[in-house]
Amino acid sequence: MFDEKRLLCDCEALQPYALDIFHELHQNPERSGEEIKTNLLIRRELEKHGISYEAPFDNLTIAVIRGDKQGHTVGLRCDTDALPVQEETGLPYASCVPGVMHACGHDGHVTIGLCTAVLLKKYQQEMHGTVKVIFQSAEEIGRGAEEAIHTGLLDDVEVFFAIHLWSPYESGMLHISPIVVSAAVDAFDIRITGKGGHGATPHLCNDALVCASELVVALQSVVSRHVPPTEAAVLTVGTLQAGTAYNIVAEEAVLTGTIRTVDEDTRLEVVDRMEKLASGIAAGHGCTAKVNNIHRHDVVRNDAAPAALARQCALRVTDEQHVREQRTMMLGDDFCAYRRIAPCCYAQVGIADASVGSDAAHHNGKFRVDERVLPVSVAWMTLFSLEAGENGI
Repeated sequence: MFDEKRLLCDCEALQPYALDIFHELHQNPERSGEEIKTNLLIRRELEKHGISYEAPFDNLTIAVIRGDKQGHTVGLRCDTDALPVQEETGLPYASCVPGVMHACGHDGHVTIGLCTAVLLKKYQQEMHGTVKVIFQSAEEIGRGAEEAIHTGLLDDVEVFFAIHLWSPYESGMLHISPIVVSAAVDAFDIRITGKGGHGATPHLCNDALVCASELVVALQSVVSRHVPPTEAAVLTVGTLQAGTAYNIVAEEAVLTGTIRTVDEDTRLEVVDRMEKLASGIAAGHGCTAKVNNIHRHDVVRNDAAPAALARQCALRVTDEQHVREQRTMMLGDDFCAYRRIAPCCYAQVGIADASVGSDAAHHNGKFRVDERVLPVSVAWMTLFSLEAGENGI
């Protein structure tokens, strides 16, 4: 069993380094799939510390730390992408890229992953097995995990672990439970096609805008009237675009939105009801509706054994009052894809503290990370890696 007191001291000593890396990442965000400079930074730091890595793509880096003792292979997921959000934090290290910021904490995840790799390299002679730190692209668009898996470089991983910095939870609280942590995610668009014409002669037209407006309202009944109250589901219409001028009846309208569910039967029911409503309402207006639904990814489910190990490790790096249960949320994450290879555990570390301004919602221009949680997050990820590498799950 590794000495957690020594580990905590080493994590605190790394904090200045962590902050330098975190600030540099935060100032230079890159959108999903475009994280090339981010990966150059990651590789620069890995090389600086003598850590080997695989680089199958410009936007994917997998650090590989092999212990001197035999053991198991552990995969750590650290997502790297930022969001198309204008930063409004006023931080001295705010984003230097207009309209793009790390508004979800992925800069913190990369920092945690790099610091974990540095510590594991330091402990290499005592370490069992192999740890692969996956600096994964494009989580926000649900694509990066599949790209990493398809390289084949993770086929030997026996357990996957990830930490997400989480603003719905109180700062410094470590959350872990053997539950469904986040929802399955579908993204849809519905294209309504009617017959355009002059705004003064609507009787000669089939108004796609009116049709789409009725559909938006009708879709609100899908969950409330077709999903059992004991089941969780969300259907949100995010955009409605129609029309070209004030005096023209719209010939086309496009709705986009998302469906979130935690049960596959519920997901299929919601999709089916959405398609039937779109077709029926469109027909009633003399229009047609084309529904395009993309199932982006499944639920994120924590397997019992790695969740139990993560909880044990959490209790060793902090006191019992700072270890909490998780609750299912309707957000999504493509981390679920790794479960096809091996058991998974997706933990969360709270960052919300109004006194330091770290209580804004994710994907908000005022979002910021409470930097004080970085050492305990690194300790948690490192200890999990060491224990899983030595003893498996």
